[in-house]
Amino acid sequence: MKFWVLLLLLSGAAQAAPDQPPAVAPHQQDLSSVRKEISTLKKDIAQKEAIRKEAQSAIRESEQALQATRQALNQLDSKQQISSRKLAALQSQLQDTHDNALDLKSRIASILQRQHRGGSHDAMRLMLNQADPNQSSRDLAYYRYIAQAQQGLIQRLSVQESELQALAAQVAQELEKLGLQSHRQESQQERLAREKATQEQQASALASEIRNKQGTLSKLQQDEKRLSSLIAQINRQIAAQRQATARKKAEERKARALARKQENERRRKLAADARSQGKTLPAEATRPLKEEAVEAVADASSSGKAFRSLQGRMQMPVSGNIAGRYGSSRPEGSSWKGLFIRTNPGQSVRAVADGTVVYADALRGFGNAVIVDHGGNYMTVYTGLGTISRGSGQAVRGGDTLGNTGALDSGESGLYFELRYMGRPINPQSWMR
Repeated sequence: MKFWVLLLLLSGAAQAAPDQPPAVAPHQQDLSSVRKEISTLKKDIAQKEAIRKEAQSAIRESEQALQATRQALNQLDSKQQISSRKLAALQSQLQDTHDNALDLKSRIASILQRQHRGGSHDAMRLMLNQADPNQSSRDLAYYRYIAQAQQGLIQRLSVQESELQALAAQVAQELEKLGLQSHRQESQQERLAREKATQEQQASALASEIRNKQGTLSKLQQDEKRLSSLIAQINRQIAAQRQATARKKAEERKARALARKQENERRRKLAADARSQGKTLPAEATRPLKEEAVEAVADASSSGKAFRSLQGRMQMPVSGNIAGRYGSSRPEGSSWKGLFIRTNPGQSVRAVADGTVVYADALRGFGNAVIVDHGGNYMTVYTGLGTISRGSGQAVRGGDTLGNTGALDSGESGLYFELRYMGRPINPQSWMR
């Protein structure tokens, strides 16, 4: 039947050859290998998930820092606007004061010019020309008062202009300081934005890697479920086959025992009848009684010596390049359990030794597959075939064509070849020339 292929591949015999380790539930070892990969992948995903959470936390911190920087920039911008308005007002006042001082100076100059042209600029002359000394005294006092008032006003305007210039310089200095602070904040904002972009890229890459590994994990878990189901089905078939064989052998033993008993009883009766009649015993009554025969004896196949004699002299099943060696890492993170021989599609795949095909069909995850039982608990596995030319149950000899090369389900073109003992993979290269 179709799944009988893994009868020895996964469950093996009860005893191992003297130079092989004891067989301890080989199918459990296969499951253990898958589960170990699943456990390793889960740990890797958990670690990357923790790193992703740290990256997200860093992104939140960067966002908070950026928000604080934006708020600081907004505050600085408000201060700059206030200071700019203040500076503009001071500059306007300064200009008004400057204009007032110029206007006052112009008026004083105009008065002086009129006095000069009218001859009234000489106070002594004005006093001598006056008939009334009191009036002359009052006029002189009036001129002095006007001169002093104008001079005082000019001085106050000059002081106010100086104060306004100092305030304007102070405000301009404050604006320059605010500009430097804004520049620093903007530089910090750009740096934080770059850091956040880098963190987001890293987080995105981690999320993508986690998704990919979760997909691989899901596939491994599905493979584990299928393998467990297949093993359970094979074990049930093995148990049923063993029970049927045991029943048949028991029935045969019972039939032989009954026949032997009946024959022995017949002979005793013949002997008893001959003695009672005083006759000579028949020849068949004098022959020894039949005993249970040994049905099977130990041979080369029981220890696998016939197949083991090929160790070191076996040839490859197909020509090509060895792209994956036993025990080396595979791209998805697991390791090769056999040899991956890269070759062009359509190359003939040949049996490495005599045996019986126990599986010839598609095997999910491996493409088309052929498994050959060589006896002695040894099997060879050929996967990634494009076509299969042998059917389950057919006997093959070394060098017979099993099919042509194709590709694995992963898309890798070539042949994946395993050698198994007691259901466990062993290094095929140690058997090759």
